[in-house]
Amino acid sequence: MSNAAPTPGDRNSPTGTDGPGNQAPKAPGTSTPGVPASDASTRRERSGKPGRAAKQPKAAKPYKSSDDWGVFRAVVIGVGILVAGFGLYNLITGTAGLPDSSGGEVDPTLESQYRFFAAMMVGVGAAFVAIAVKFQWANMLWLVCLMVFLGGIGRVLSWAFSGTPHFTFIVLMIVELAFPPALLVWHRFIAKTSDLRREYSQQAGGDAGIAGGSR
Repeated sequence: MSNAAPTPGDRNSPTGTDGPGNQAPKAPGTSTPGVPASDASTRRERSGKPGRAAKQPKAAKPYKSSDDWGVFRAVVIGVGILVAGFGLYNLITGTAGLPDSSGGEVDPTLESQYRFFAAMMVGVGAAFVAIAVKFQWANMLWLVCLMVFLGGIGRVLSWAFSGTPHFTFIVLMIVELAFPPALLVWHRFIAKTSDLRREYSQQAGGDAGIAGGSR
């Protein structure tokens, strides 16, 4: 009498792997039956297992110019308008607009020279405004300030050789001698501060990049 044929799941079966107790071990990285492979990988990423993408370091904020330049330009425009307006007034009125004018006979030579320099004053005021608007010409600010400062020196010489002028022109002399140097020092201070802030911003961005690459 012949032996019965081996049934599936029998330990004596030639395969020996079909039974519930003799399942082959899973290969590493295989997904669980009934769960898509993409879901399994997503769970690994959420659980912090290897394969999770590293966080990228935050990019450094770009350097932004300070509002100090806006205030500086506004002041320069105001000075330019004031100087041009004063020059225009003297250009129209001539020597008759001077505080000490007696209203008598006009000296044509003095009138010609006075109106000429009044027109030059209008040009200086327009130069201040142009420099503030078209700020690429900021280096010309030094030249214009020098012109105003030399005008104040001229008033000092007039006071020394011709006597004390009206107090209005004494005030103008003080402003013309003090304001141009103060404006140039302010300009230099803002430029230096802006350069330091720019260097700090670039250095901070470089350090952030090195820290991100070392992770």
